[in-house]
Amino acid sequence: MTRNSESICTEVSEEFGPIYEQFRVIDITLDKARTADEEFIWHPGVYVFWNSAEVIKVGRHFTNARKRALEHISADTGGRMKALDADPNTNLLLLVVKNPDELHWVAALEVFLETSLKPSIASKRLG
Repeated sequence: MTRNSESICTEVSEEFGPIYEQFRVIDITLDKARTADEEFIWHPGVYVFWNSAEVIKVGRHFTNARKRALEHISADTGGRMKALDADPNTNLLLLVVKNPDELHWVAALEVFLETSLKPSIASKRLG
């Protein structure tokens, strides 16, 4: 099944109901992710690397989701992430909590997305 940010957000909204409103959704190219200054972009949250063909990686960070997501590129996680940096078709979807005190929802959201999206680079945490 091909997914995009809209279909991913619909799945999250259907699963989490009113809790979904606690998140700010930011869908951005990797190039723009480095310099974006959108409100909440540096908050705790879940990140999803995706393109039109697949969901590549899902993860979370309890302080700064954007920072952690971009670290996967420099670390070349799964031996594939570094190549994404030059791919204009790969996006970074951030679902960050508006209130950092609500970070417990981040863990729940990551588990949900990891199991429902089945990224090609699986989390070692969820095995």
